[in-house]
Amino acid sequence: MGFENGMLVRVVLRAVHDGDGDEQVNVLHYDLQNSVVPGEPANDPQSLADVFRDDVLPAWAALYDNVWTIEPVVVEQEKDPQNPTGARGSWTSGTPFDGSRAGGEDMPRAITAVATLRTARIGRRFTGRMFIGGIHNNSTDINGNQFGAAQQALYNTFLAAIPLQPDIATGASTSTANWCVYSRTQRAANLDPYAEHVTSYQLRTAIHWLRSRAVG
Repeated sequence: MGFENGMLVRVVLRAVHDGDGDEQVNVLHYDLQNSVVPGEPANDPQSLADVFRDDVLPAWAALYDNVWTIEPVVVEQEKDPQNPTGARGSWTSGTPFDGSRAGGEDMPRAITAVATLRTARIGRRFTGRMFIGGIHNNSTDINGNQFGAAQQALYNTFLAAIPLQPDIATGASTSTANWCVYSRTQRAANLDPYAEHVTSYQLRTAIHWLRSRAVG
């Protein structure tokens, strides 16, 4: 997996507020395993960036109104805790554009939803949580501590657009790419496995508060 016989990459989605520069970022991890058959094409991280540009960014932009700029997709090799100074690659796709959500009276930006990412294994290290970016305004309803149907639909459309197993090798190939839950704790301790493939997700409907975490 990942660092030993393939490539572990992160896909970075970023939205920036035009007025104050506030940023909201979602990061997804993909485990890229290249074919061992001579002559078969390997995974192309640039193709992964292009897939997100074409299929995921429109749904991501629908979470933001036009005072937010949707930045190009960035795919980066993940930093390996076992080899933190190793060379890493980076690939970009797209150009900045405005969010497409209908405007309205904004609610606090920290309001968000959380999606649980499930894998074939149990335990906290193999279950992911995605604090989904986006804004809330009076164009959708919030009933008590539950998201209204319109708000849930925006999030579910975004989640459904994320490819579980994108085809990013040109031509016939047994190379594979999988959305995964990555445990830095497991990798730092050199415990196998540390990247488990996402098999399903579940959107939680209770309101949460967006976490602040640097991306580096």
